[in-house]
Amino acid sequence: MISRILDKGLLIVAAVFALGLAASGQCSNASLAGKYGFSAGGLDKHGTPISLLGYINANGKGTFTGTETASDGGSVLTNVPLTGTYSIKSDCTGSGTSKLKGQKNTNHFTLVVVSGGKNLQFLSTDAPNVQSGTVQAQGKQTCTVAGLKGNFGIEANGVFIGVGAVALDGLFALDGKGNVSGTESGSIAGSIFTGQAVSGTYGVASNCTGTLTVTVLGQTEHSSFVVTNGGKGMLVLETDANTVVSGFGQQ
Repeated sequence: MISRILDKGLLIVAAVFALGLAASGQCSNASLAGKYGFSAGGLDKHGTPISLLGYINANGKGTFTGTETASDGGSVLTNVPLTGTYSIKSDCTGSGTSKLKGQKNTNHFTLVVVSGGKNLQFLSTDAPNVQSGTVQAQGKQTCTVAGLKGNFGIEANGVFIGVGAVALDGLFALDGKGNVSGTESGSIAGSIFTGQAVSGTYGVASNCTGTLTVTVLGQTEHSSFVVTNGGKGMLVLETDANTVVSGFGQQ
């Protein structure tokens, strides 16, 4: 299963670099420099649900480094180092490659820079994968627990393996001291719950990735996240076994 994640998931990752589109609207490799968060999902080559999350640091010269967390059919890997290359055309389309540490195959992707360079759309071009995703600039932010504070609307969806489709929505309050409170509603295989109390903790690393642990309905859930948009947004992936669930939070 690990090799499956390494072989399929990462192509998506590489696309991350295109976020640095120049204000003039003209793109090149030199435009892509800095740190970005990415999220992607779809099906691996076996038709199994897969979700990816990570962060990228692009050097503006066509290469990048970063880490990736992935759930492939409910088998989870966290913070695997990754490297890659990218080539951006003046019309803001491009392509690239990525590879996780320990991965045998190189992943390939196409990309389009949008929203004036603040976002990127990307697509895996390794058949028979069916995977696409989004990339968001991290922006100026303080990558500490104290720097990530406020109310975030949270939305996520995916699959609990062996149970069924899942959709979640809620309001999480982060207090700047590592504590989470709020409420959550959801549908698990069509069974609905609403307005349930949430409590938990969070931590933030220096690269603006982090972890989130919350309890709702007596169940404890673990997630990884990447802070984006200057601390006003986050991309989220559940890291509990037998889950393929991802989403986002925004203030």
